[in-house]
Amino acid sequence: MSMAQEKTRMAAEVFDTGEDEPLAGFSQLSFQRLVENIADGILIVDLAGTVLYANPAAGEIFGQPVENLFHVPLGRPVVAGDIAEIRVRRPGKPSADVEMRVVEIGWNGDAALLASLRDVSAQRASEERQRQSQKMEAIGRLAAGIVHDFNNLLAVFESGLNLLEKQIAVDPADAKVGMLIKEMRARAGNGGALTQQLLAFSRRQTLSPEVIDVNARIESLIHLFEGTLGRGVEIRTILAPHLDAVAIDANQFDVALLNLAVNARDAMDGRGTLTIETSNISGDFNGSSETGTSLVRVTIRDTGCGMSKETLAQVFEPFFTTKGEGQGTGLGLSQVYGFVHQSGGQVLIDSELGKGTSLHLLLPSVHRL
Repeated sequence: MSMAQEKTRMAAEVFDTGEDEPLAGFSQLSFQRLVENIADGILIVDLAGTVLYANPAAGEIFGQPVENLFHVPLGRPVVAGDIAEIRVRRPGKPSADVEMRVVEIGWNGDAALLASLRDVSAQRASEERQRQSQKMEAIGRLAAGIVHDFNNLLAVFESGLNLLEKQIAVDPADAKVGMLIKEMRARAGNGGALTQQLLAFSRRQTLSPEVIDVNARIESLIHLFEGTLGRGVEIRTILAPHLDAVAIDANQFDVALLNLAVNARDAMDGRGTLTIETSNISGDFNGSSETGTSLVRVTIRDTGCGMSKETLAQVFEPFFTTKGEGQGTGLGLSQVYGFVHQSGGQVLIDSELGKGTSLHLLLPSVHRL
């Protein structure tokens, strides 16, 4: 009989579960077969941490013959009743991640600890591979979507250049030529702003607020939107006279409107009505009049497919998108949400399936123009 088998026989004789009879319901042979064939490692140590017993599975976990573990001072494991995960370094083998559970027992009349050991290395490796796969998937979606968003921006440039070309052909000296050139330069700034979207939804980007006339800003974008959204989309504006001014980053405001306009076009499948409306309102962010806060409301309304309650619950989450693969980052509305909140405002959204969507930007006003 080997030393390990002798130790197992001794364990069957002296193992005390705390019951009146040791191993009640078990024969010595049954116990020996149980501990020698169980997949989990079993260690019994005294209160000083010296190994009194180890089964074959424990030897496998430690990468040692069982005989080499006996009387080795491993130190006391963890507090009885606790579950811990430890890293076991093994000679000539990769380290193992081991889950350990400890209970108090009696051993040959003395107090001892029984440690149940389970090698979870394969499980942890699988979890890490899954995490890495999810990271790569998110990066892939981000890269494909950024390309899509830049394509939208390029479409704005293309539309503006077409308008500029036609105007130059008609009358190069027309004041509209200079206006178009100025607008194209402004749109060039949007390219840099687009790269800030990842910071925008995390509210960590640096904004450059300035006092602007929201109505004038919207009007300057309309002719570019017309070329970008296509002939199937009718653009209507309902701009309130004497609209209050707001102090916001004008460049980010343009990017937000572009994102919302493109989303509206996609929701309408390229055919429908996009309405941009502005108004002064008094009240808190929920529209009540209790606080008397002066706000400028910018509403973008479409006649598209609308959204379900489930989609509405996730619509502002980074990387969430209902578009097909490679057709969007899921950062568009996150950029809008981050930019507006960082500017001290709020975003509200109303939508029903089949009834279109209305998205409201509520911005603190500065003064009346």
